[in-house]
Amino acid sequence: MKRFLMAAAIFAVTTVTGSAFAGARNAPGGASPAPAPIQLTAKQRGDIARTLVAQWAEDVRKQGGDVRQWATKLGRFVGTADVANLRQALDMPTYTTMMAVLQGQPVASKSVQKALAQAADVGIESLGSAIADTTYTPLPNGRCRVADSRVIASPLTGGVARNIDTEDISSYAAQGGNGTFANGDGSANCGIPSLATALAVSVTVLSTGNEGFFKIYENGKPFQTGSTVYYTGAVSASNDVIVTSCQSCAVELAIYASSGVNYVIDVVGYFMPPQATNLQCTQTALQSFTVAAGDFTFFNNPLCPTGYHEVMPYCYSGSAGVYSQGSGVNSNTAGLATFCAWQNTNSTSRTVYGGSICCRVPGR
Repeated sequence: MKRFLMAAAIFAVTTVTGSAFAGARNAPGGASPAPAPIQLTAKQRGDIARTLVAQWAEDVRKQGGDVRQWATKLGRFVGTADVANLRQALDMPTYTTMMAVLQGQPVASKSVQKALAQAADVGIESLGSAIADTTYTPLPNGRCRVADSRVIASPLTGGVARNIDTEDISSYAAQGGNGTFANGDGSANCGIPSLATALAVSVTVLSTGNEGFFKIYENGKPFQTGSTVYYTGAVSASNDVIVTSCQSCAVELAIYASSGVNYVIDVVGYFMPPQATNLQCTQTALQSFTVAAGDFTFFNNPLCPTGYHEVMPYCYSGSAGVYSQGSGVNSNTAGLATFCAWQNTNSTSRTVYGGSICCRVPGR
C-alpha cells in the first residue's frame, strides 16, 4: 500500500501539468494548443528510484545480486526514463515485469503477460526470469573495444576469472580498451546503455603457447555457463557470441580460461526491450479559403504527403470577426483530410487559411 500511495503522490503534479491547457479555446492564429508535456523534477525521479529499490531490493539480494550496485544503475536509468514507463513500473507486481516495462516493454506484450500469468500461478518471482521480447541495437559508432590484455601487459591467468566492465564507465583504458574508432577513448560507454539485457560480443583469443578453452559469461554466474572459444598452442581463435549482462553488478561480464592467454574483447551491439520512438512530423503548406459574408462553413485542408498520417489541423485567420468554430479529421474523404470550420461575422467575405500536421513512425 505504501508503494502505491507514494506513486500517487509522485504523479499528482504531473496530472496538473498535463491538464494545464484543458480550458484553452484558441491559440493565436486560431490553432488549438498542444497539451503541455508531462515532466518530472529530479527530486520526483529520485523518489521513484528509492521506491523501486525499497520494493525490490530483497528480490535482488535473494538471488545473490549486489543491491547497492543495482540501485546505483537503477537510479541512473530512472533519471532519464520515460514518464509513462515509470508510472507502469511502479504498478508492476514482480521484479521481472517492473524492469521490463521500465525499459519500455509494452505491458500488453506476450512476454510480460506470460510473466504476469506465471507469477499469479506460482505466487513467487525470481530474479532473471526471461523477458524474451528484446531487440538488438548495433552500437552507433561501430565496434567498441572494451578490453585488450596485450595493451595492459596482463594475460589472463589460467583458472582465474577476471571481470570486464562495459557500462557506466568513462574510459576502458584500465582494461586495455580504447572505445571506438570514432572517439578513441571509450567515452560515453560507446553508446552502451545502462541495464542492457545482453551484449553482442566479438572475442579474440591470442594463444601464449598453451591450448585450452576461453569462457565469457555473465558476471556472478559460474564460468561453465559462458560461451566458449577453443584455442591451441599455435593458433589463435575468435568467435562472435551473445552474453547476458549482469544488471545487479557494477561490472557486467566475466572471463575465464583454462590456461594463460591474451584476449581482445569488442562489443558490437546490445539487446534491450523495445524503446519508444518519437514520431516524425511535418506540416503541409497553408491553403487559402474564402468565407462569404455572414457564412458558417468548413473547408478540407491539404492532404499529407504519402506515408504520413493526418493527426491535427492547423487553422489560421488574420481577419477580425472571423472565428474558428471547430476542427478535426474528416473521415468522409478518401485521404482523411483535416478540416477547419469557420464563421464570418463580417458584411464582406474574408480569407482564412488551413493546413495539416502530419506524422509517421520513422522508417521506410
